[in-house]
Parts: sequence; structure tokens; C-alpha cells
Amino acid sequence: MCMLYIPKDNHNDWTFLDATEAPLTNNVQSTGVSSAVPFHISLKHQMERTFNKITRAFSESTRRGPLKEMEWHCHLDCEGRILAIDELWARVFQGGGLEPSLRKEVWPYLLNVFPPDLTKDERERHLKMKSQVYCHLKSKWKATHPQEIESITHLIMKDVLRTDRTHPYFAVPDDHQHMDALFNILTTYALENPDVSYAQGMSDLAAPVLVILDEEAVAYTCFCALMDRIKGHFLLDGKAMTLKFDHLSQLVHHIEPEFFKYLMNIGADDMFFCYRWLLLDLKREFPFNDAVQLMEVIWSSLTSSPESGTHTSKLNTIGGILMDNSADTTYMQNGYVGVDYNVGVDDDDSDSDLENSGFCPLSLKPVDQETRLLQLPGPYQLGGGNPFVLFMCLAMLSLHKDYCMQKEMDYNTLAMYFDKLVRKHDLAKTLTKARALYADYLSSCGVAKDEETPITEESKAPWCSQEHHIDIPLQTNHFVEC
Repeated sequence: MCMLYIPKDNHNDWTFLDATEAPLTNNVQSTGVSSAVPFHISLKHQMERTFNKITRAFSESTRRGPLKEMEWHCHLDCEGRILAIDELWARVFQGGGLEPSLRKEVWPYLLNVFPPDLTKDERERHLKMKSQVYCHLKSKWKATHPQEIESITHLIMKDVLRTDRTHPYFAVPDDHQHMDALFNILTTYALENPDVSYAQGMSDLAAPVLVILDEEAVAYTCFCALMDRIKGHFLLDGKAMTLKFDHLSQLVHHIEPEFFKYLMNIGADDMFFCYRWLLLDLKREFPFNDAVQLMEVIWSSLTSSPESGTHTSKLNTIGGILMDNSADTTYMQNGYVGVDYNVGVDDDDSDSDLENSGFCPLSLKPVDQETRLLQLPGPYQLGGGNPFVLFMCLAMLSLHKDYCMQKEMDYNTLAMYFDKLVRKHDLAKTLTKARALYADYLSSCGVAKDEETPITEESKAPWCSQEHHIDIPLQTNHFVEC
């Protein structure tokens, strides 16, 4: 039977002022505010009630937990096409991932393996085609003389044999088909992408993809999509990782100035002790199942084009609340005027780039004047276009900063302390803190942009300064040897 999904009336869900709450011209007492109270105070009262509604909706989304199977099917039409994909991904982001039974079906969507408008039959044909391509590529290098690719295969096999071996999927003999599948995926990718080849850490990213999808060809396709987003981490030019270190340092300076001073004193303000965090998007820092959940949250905070392979922050959602992403749209979020964020991220250097993404102020708590004057990159630049990972790192540091400072750890002790926390971090606490910080950052990034209020040199915010702007392409590259 064909079931149609009928979305809820947005007006019912997001009506800021109900008719019962609106001030009545003939009966001021109905608002609960005395007629002697000035209008702006009455309006403030109504806005507070509105904000409370938004806060409740935000909390309810969190309490619902991961996206459930019934919810997923409600987002599909009768032929299997996704409806309102931005709203769906906002739900995944705010809910903290997916129900395990959904992962095999939804992960290709999260990784943009195919467009959302494909029907169920079209998806099956698409994956079948991808599988045929993979089999061809694998058979091609399988027919190669082993000595010609020995240097790569030896390195890959060395890492395969020590990747997630405590997980039941890989707690098998070395010659098991699961081990062979992981080896084949990594080898095929390395030989088909000689500009990236293989580097230590890739096996950590491929392993959970294979575990969840449990089908070698599909896992390869999804792994390629994942690498399209983060392959810059593994390139020899070092740009992507250098950028992330710099941005994380700036973020800590902004939000945790006292902790940043401590890091400066011990020579850790370069954030190099967070190398593994940034290289692998925190995959090793949490228990396996939690790491899988975190991967889903990170992917749902991004959007990309399957054709182009580019990705951008999903900035039409703020804190998991869906915003209008139509052109030239302004909105109000926590008192900030926002803008349409659907700006091309691959634009050439120009003054308009500053206006579109620029820098944003962040004032979450009182700080000294020096810190207040610092600039943060805008969301299209921060973290190379994947800013939420940086906020996860920031949250992890914030949760441990007091202990580190109390113990007066030096650089080596600090690095060893966090190394001992591998797979022991609390995902729930970290996610909660990271999402709150991320929402505050995004809401502070608004610059009015519409036809009636064009951006001029005079109207630019003081933090939006050309001399501080560095236009950094989204797909930057970096690798530092482990």
C-alpha cells in the first residue's frame, strides 16, 4: 500500500505568537501586562514567551534521541524519495544520530552517495552500478604483479591487522573475509587515487563504514564519498591540518581565554596534541559505537553535491532549528539578524567573499579587551568548511580544562593525559556542550543582507575587516606524519 507523508503545518509548529497571546487593542489586560507598561516592554514579554517555545522545541528534539525507523519512513514518499532533506538532517544532528537499524539504509544518503530524489528502485540500480565499477577496479589491480604494488599493500595490510580488532566484526582470524574486505577497499582506493594514495589513519575511517554496511562494494563507495570530504587531511602539502590547528587555537582563545593562556605558558597553544582528533574526526576518542554515532552527527551537519564532491556546512540550520533557506532571506535568531547562507563556497577571491562569510564575533562570556578584539573565521572557512568537529574538540578540552590546570600539567603530561582518554570520552556530555557552543557561534555570524539593507563599508560590523580576512578554499589539503 502506498503511503504518502503529509508534513505538519509549519504554521502550527512554529507560530511565534498565537492569536490568544497577541495583545488585544480593546483589552490590554488580556496580555497579562498593565496598560501603564510601555509597548516595548510588552513586546519583550511576548518575545520571551516565543523564545521559551523555541527552547522547548530544541529540548524536545534532543530528548527524542536518535532518528527512529518510523520517523525515517515518514520522510519518504510512496516511491522512496526523501522529503524535506534539510529538516531530516537537522533532526539527525540534534537527535544525536540514527537508530542502529537505519544505518545501512541511511548512511549512503548522509555521505551523498546518491541524490535524495532517487526512488527506491533507482537507488538499487545506482548501487548495483557502483558495485560493478568497484568489482572492475578491484579485478584490475588483482591482476597486477604483486611486486609492483608491494610497497602500498604491505603498509595497508600492516594497518588492517591492527584496526579495531577488539570489535566483534574484526575479532577474527587474519585471513577472514572481513579482513580481506577492508584490505581490498583500502587498496582499491589507494591505487585509484594516486594523488592521495594511502596513509596511516585511513583504515580507522574505513573500518566502521564496512562494519555498518557489511557489503564490500557499497562500503567502498561510501568510503570514497567520505574521503572526498576529508582527503585533504592525508595530503603531503600539510595545508588542511595546519588550517585546522590554527582555527582550533583561535576558537580556544575566544571561548576559553584562561585555558588558552595556560596552553601558551606550556607551549601547547599550537594544539598539536590534538592531531589525532583532527586527522580522524575524533573517531578514536570515543568507544566504537559512540564513534559511529558521532560520525552520523558530523555528516548530518554537512551537505555536499554528489556530482561535484564539494561540501559545505549545513548553515540553513542553527542549533538543529530549521531556518528558511530561500534566497535573500533574513531571520532572527537569539537576537541576531541572520542572512541567507546559500553562498557559493568555491567563489574566487573577491570583496564579496568577506561579506558572505567573513569573520564573526563571539562573546559567550565576559573576556578581556584583547580577547574581545580577536576575529574568528566565518563558518565557510572555520575548520576548512567542517566547523562542528572543531566545536567537539573545544568541548572535550573545556570538560577537562579545570583538572589539567589544577594539576599544572606540562606539555608532555597534558598530551599523555588525553592519550589515556582514548575511547573513554563521554559522548553525551561532549555533544551537548559542543552543540550549544556551535549554535551560539552560528547565531553570532549574521550580517544583514537584503535588497533594502545592502552591505556597505559603513554598515559592516567592526569585526568584518578586510585586513583580517583570509579566503581559504573549502577543499584544503594537509598531512602530518603520524
